[in-house]
Amino acid sequence: MNTKRIALTANLAAIPVALRIIKHNTIGTIPIINFPVAFALISGALLGPLSGFVVGILSFLVSDIFLGLGYWTIGTSLTCGLIGLISGILWRKRDPCRLELLALTLMLTFTYDILTSILLYALFMPLQEAVIMGLIGLFLPAMGGTLYAMGPIVELSTSILVSILLPKIKGVKIYE
Repeated sequence: MNTKRIALTANLAAIPVALRIIKHNTIGTIPIINFPVAFALISGALLGPLSGFVVGILSFLVSDIFLGLGYWTIGTSLTCGLIGLISGILWRKRDPCRLELLALTLMLTFTYDILTSILLYALFMPLQEAVIMGLIGLFLPAMGGTLYAMGPIVELSTSILVSILLPKIKGVKIYE
């Protein structure tokens, strides 16, 4: 990696950390948008799979240091890194239209939500039940939750953010 790529990767990892901390300090833990996933997807598409992976891991790990580390940090960080890596593989050499970008981002954020839910529930219950609870928990309050359909709302808002920001950032040509 050259110096410019390292600096851009570090900045793309720092932005979601700051946004996540600001969101938690202003509105609390209510999920509205997943900034780490959005910036992992963006960095993967701009700088390649390795940068997407690094941004995905660092954005959750560093923000959880400030917001509270827990057993979930491992699962969310690694899964977000994986999503950033996949983004880099899918979009590094391509320039998808906004609709394709929105659809693929929606599928990747859905995959992230499902995988993290299953990983976390699997710590407390058998795998088959963890899969069911992970799917149900995206739409209905599961395990004591109170908010309905938060999974699809967060996935859609994250996907819209990526489909708006990525083409604008790619147009600047600072990442080459």
